[in-house]
Amino acid sequence: MTMIPDTVKGYSEYAAREFLQTAVFIDDRIYDSKAGPDAEGGELTAPKPRKRALKSAADPERNEAGATIIEENEEYSPHDIVNSFAKKQIICSLYQPTTKARVTSESDIFLLCRSADIVIVDWDLFGDDGSRALELIDGLIRQAVNDVPEQLRLILVYTQETDLGSVAEKLHEKVEESIGEVLPRLDNDLTFRTTNSRVSVLGKVGRDRPVTSNDHVVKESELAERAVQEFAGLADGLLHAATLLGLAEIKKNSRRILSKFSKELDPAFLTHLAMSLPMEDASEHITPLLVSEIEAVLRDVLPTPLISKALRRDWCRNVWQPGKHLDNLFNQDGSDKRAIAEAICIEGFEEARKRFSQIPNPIKNKTRRAAEILLESGEDNANHRFAQLMASRSFYGDAARKPKVLKLGSIVYHSEDDTYLLCIQPLCDSVRIESDRRFLFVELAKVEPGTDTPDKRASHIVVQENGDPLELHYQPKSYHCRSVVFSPDPETKQVQAKSLGDEKSVFNDKSGRSYEWIDELKEAHAQRAVEKLAGDLSRVGLTESEWLRRLNRQ
Repeated sequence: MTMIPDTVKGYSEYAAREFLQTAVFIDDRIYDSKAGPDAEGGELTAPKPRKRALKSAADPERNEAGATIIEENEEYSPHDIVNSFAKKQIICSLYQPTTKARVTSESDIFLLCRSADIVIVDWDLFGDDGSRALELIDGLIRQAVNDVPEQLRLILVYTQETDLGSVAEKLHEKVEESIGEVLPRLDNDLTFRTTNSRVSVLGKVGRDRPVTSNDHVVKESELAERAVQEFAGLADGLLHAATLLGLAEIKKNSRRILSKFSKELDPAFLTHLAMSLPMEDASEHITPLLVSEIEAVLRDVLPTPLISKALRRDWCRNVWQPGKHLDNLFNQDGSDKRAIAEAICIEGFEEARKRFSQIPNPIKNKTRRAAEILLESGEDNANHRFAQLMASRSFYGDAARKPKVLKLGSIVYHSEDDTYLLCIQPLCDSVRIESDRRFLFVELAKVEPGTDTPDKRASHIVVQENGDPLELHYQPKSYHCRSVVFSPDPETKQVQAKSLGDEKSVFNDKSGRSYEWIDELKEAHAQRAVEKLAGDLSRVGLTESEWLRRLNRQ
């Protein structure tokens, strides 16, 4: 059984190694020049060792065609690159473009790179001084930001250039201008990252470079290991790494999952579908079946616990940066903040308070103060974002752009009376609607920042308002309910929102009033809200001894 690393850095690299499957290496000197892609009538030969091309430290000398004139010295072996990735069970595709190759979004090179986890490209392709590499990398990052924002990709520039900093500077300026974001630079300014892409400039061995570049000079045989380390920078947190491990296990068990849905079950499924028609199209039942199998894989094959005590201890000692807000929170100078954080993460709040009295009691109206201890600052809203992640449904791909549907769990905002509403309409009453229908809602009250609601039994719901977290208080009372009449879309037979073109969607009721779509709870969380309301409605009112009633409340 594989031992899980007990440091956050090692854990991230282990997760990256398990997740990565594909890499592309692009260079203009992979194949033998007499039988390469440009050789007339020649066949493409397998990669083989060639002399390393050493480009001069000064401006390189070029021939009449504009190609760099190179000296031949040490052995240059694409085989070493392929083998280094093979040892890590990562498929590495070698690609030598033609001298006239294009790198636009419709080109073969771009499409190949788009599907890879790791893209490695030489900076100077056929003496173009980086123009094609710059265009390719910029296009891949823009595509990841605009088209497939969920995709993680590592891009490495692997070059003979002596001035790695100049290459990184050109890349950084181009990408910042393209995506309109300020991108911090790392590793002596030779690395930067976007939300889902990481770009790093690496040097091939055999050149004299500044000492500051030494950490970015990598042998071909060590390129795969460096790629794993760089990719781990995209998943450098505990949750990030744990998620990567989960995705890796789903990939590994894809055949086993598919075997559960073999073609021999098609007759049984179609029978099930036919018996459900015309009242319901059972095709939608495939999704929960697939979800349950994926959940079974994750429960059965992921390590337990997924984040060990050793990892939590290392996070507190070597990763966590105590915020200045802790000085006021603890109200005691000289507190060993890391020891306090470690006790909380390993033992829990209650046990940690037995040793550290300055820890606020996580109950008795001090939950918020206790929850601030591990945050980077007092203004950090990580607790809110995590709460929303656990309760709200995420939208991926086309679903993020499709019209929102009014259903159980939908949260809308009615601006006329400044009210947030939670839809509690049963799912079966939100589909196949032939005519106007009433939808049931429960009002949600805003919670002022930094306060606790008096009713501790009521739940809170966290949504986003103009990019900031907003807490909503749910009170399951009949007098907080309202009903609104909506007309269904004639084609989908559901109540659909209309887009306003500014990333906002609204539902218009029968009277023309607008309700802005805000969020959608996961089914289990929405059903819990309904259950609480049902419990409140089922209360029994009777006459009893006041003395006895009060005793029952204690």
